[in-house]
Parts: sequence; structure tokens; C-alpha cells
Amino acid sequence: MRWPKIRFYFRLSQVFWKKHRRLIIFSLATTLLVIFFLPKLMKTGFGGNQKKIGLVGRYSLSNLPYEITSLISYGLTIPLPDGSVEPGLAQSWETADNGQSYLFTLKGGEKWHDGSAVTAKDINYNFSDVKTETLDNQKLKFELKEPFSPFPSVVSRPIFKKNLIGFGDYRVKLIEESGQIIRKLVLNPLDDQTKPTLIFHFYPNEEAAKTGFKLGEVDYLEDIIAPGELEGWARTKIETNVKYNRYTALFFNTQLSQFADKPVRQALAYALEKKWSPRALSSFSPDSWFYNSTVKPYHYDLENAKSLLGQGEGGKTIEKITLSTISSLLNIAEEIKKDWEKLGIEVVIQIIQSPDEEFEVLLVSQQIPRDPDQYALWHSTQASNLSHYKSPKLDKLLEDGRKTFEQEKRKEIYLDFQRFLVEDSPAIFLFYPTVYNISRK
Repeated sequence: MRWPKIRFYFRLSQVFWKKHRRLIIFSLATTLLVIFFLPKLMKTGFGGNQKKIGLVGRYSLSNLPYEITSLISYGLTIPLPDGSVEPGLAQSWETADNGQSYLFTLKGGEKWHDGSAVTAKDINYNFSDVKTETLDNQKLKFELKEPFSPFPSVVSRPIFKKNLIGFGDYRVKLIEESGQIIRKLVLNPLDDQTKPTLIFHFYPNEEAAKTGFKLGEVDYLEDIIAPGELEGWARTKIETNVKYNRYTALFFNTQLSQFADKPVRQALAYALEKKWSPRALSSFSPDSWFYNSTVKPYHYDLENAKSLLGQGEGGKTIEKITLSTISSLLNIAEEIKKDWEKLGIEVVIQIIQSPDEEFEVLLVSQQIPRDPDQYALWHSTQASNLSHYKSPKLDKLLEDGRKTFEQEKRKEIYLDFQRFLVEDSPAIFLFYPTVYNISRK
């Protein structure tokens, strides 16, 4: 009796298949679509093609990172990693009056995100000491008080109308602020709809950013110094990225008597084992074609350090150093403390909130200017000279560098500048920081 039943069910299934095969095939196809493609459809279709990014920092409309503002707009020029620039909004430029006058010719056909044409009269960098003259819709003239060779790099700053209206690949959809501090920024792609909408969330510190990632507020964290417990999270991808546009260094307050003498500063440089990688030898990026790779490296030499220490004026020695730093560099500060204690120096680590606070020795990271001109960082007249360092020789090199237009001559000046700066050691250059980009798999 079993075989007739089997034949019966087989024939019944054949009849059912012939009658409903289209429905069965459609159902199977739909099931496969749901299993394999629905997550992607939810992301790119119903949920929108979005990338939610978390960044650490307190930013306003006037000081957003270049990596963001360059998505929305660009300047008359565009900076390159080696310190040079290429045409941006301007198709060409020329200098006159021994470098005191710059004439820029704009490209034609560019439009603001509000649909209006970009013309020369729209370009307003608000320079306090530069006269700006619009010659016609496409020509713009800048008259400076004195020759200034870094000027093409200065005008690489992205140009905007009010509320971040630009003419780049992305336009601003939403800005959420608390006071004048931006909490959230949403950018939509202008023409290429295959590009994602970018949603930036800004956090006051790394712990808040990592909490936002855990809660699903963001799917990407950029430029994180310490991933912490996220390194062990499932379905989390962590990538390293060396930031060659900044360096981490120890800055001496050279106004203090214990750090006024070069041999003392050099001794403290030789006393560090410098196990960090990649090493920074100076305040310049190795990507720059002005970089000097032959400066004194200060390889670890404890005996030399002991010999130099106390060779300052009057044979003074150092008994105690207060080392100030931010919390994210505390581990580096602890390593430095151990090395300097081998010289018999008591080292006290102090956590600060801002480099503007008073210090004896300061451990921080500093942004490297896009142009080789580092006048603001090291000239004795500048408040941003963290070491309060004064050197007529280096002041002269910095002044000459920004008045020299021939590239090879400029290069010679900045090669000398790096050599003398490292020799005098107002700062000990340690490494180019490695940061971490964290994303969900």
C-alpha cells in the first residue's frame, strides 16, 4: 500500500507545481532577495546611503577641520602634501611689485550651492592687512604691505557664503549648534548620488565619542588616539593612520632659567630612548620637499646626557621637572619620566586642559602648516611660539623664507632653519602620531 501512496503524493505535487509554479518561483526569489539584499537595500534605499562619523573636538562654523570644509568648498588654490599648491577656484595667478601684488584669474562656470554664479566680488577672505580689488568678474587683485611668498598657500582656505554655502562636491543640509559649538553637521552629495550623505557628530572628548559609537549614534570614529575596549569589540574594524601633518614634541619654556641653556636641553634630548615610531626629527613633515633629513637625530646616549647636564651657565643642574601634558598623552609622559629619572631628576606629571596654561616642559602635538613657512610657530614675536624661544638667527631665516620666491632658494633657507632649530633644541621632536579609525564591519 505504501507505493500507491507515494505515487499519489508525487502526482499531486506535479499538479500543484504546474498550477502554482510561478507563485513558487516568485516566492523563492523574494526570499533570496530578503536574505541577501535587504540589509543593503535598507541602508542605501529606505534608510538612505549614509555614513555617520564621529569626531572629537569643539568646532564652530569658523574653525571646522579642513578635511570637512574642503568637501563643501575650496579656495583659490588647493594645497598638496608636499607643501606646494595647485589651481583651485583660480585657474592661474601671477605676482608683481617684487611679490607685494598677486593677480588671480578665476575659472569660469562655477556656481554656488544656491545656484548663483561665483564671481570675483564674492571672494572675501577678510584679510586685515591686505587690500583686495575686484578688476572684473573673473579677476581679483591682492596688494600686500610687503613681499609674502606663502600667500598662494594662504588662499587655499575654502571660500564660503554665509552658513557654509560653497561650491564643492557636498552641500550643507543641516547644522545643529549648542551656543556657537557645532554638535551635528549633515552634508548631501551635490551631483553624484552614489556618494553617501555624511553625518558628522562632534564630541567633547574620546570617551564621549566611543560611547556614541557603542550606542549606534555613529558607525565610524576618526582620529582616535586610544581605542581602548573597542579593540575587543565584535564586528569592529580598526585601522591605523599616521598623521604626517602634525608632530608630537616636548616644548621647553626657555624663559625659565633651568631651560635657558642649550646644553641642558640637549642633555634631556639625548636621555630619551625614543622608541616611538615613526620618529619626527624636526617640525617639518617628511612629505614636504623642504624637509631636511640630515638634522641631528639625538640618538639615545645617556652618558653624553650626563656629561652635558650641568654644563649650563654657572654649572647649574636640574633637580625637578614638572611635565605638563593632556590626558591622551599620559602614557608617553610616563615613558619620558622614567628616562629622565635615570639622570637623577625628579619628574612630576601634570595633566592640563589647554597648552595655553603655564608650564615648565609641555608634551603636546602640534599641527604642521601646509606651507613651509613656520613664522607663527617659532618667531620670537609670536604668541603661538610655545617655547617662548628667541633666536636672531632663526628669526632672520624665517623672515627671509617668507620673502623669497625662487623655490630652490626658499628650500635652502628652510633646510638651514631646521638644522639650527634642532641644534638649539627649544623643543625635542618625538614622533608623528598614529591615530585610529574605527568602523563597524
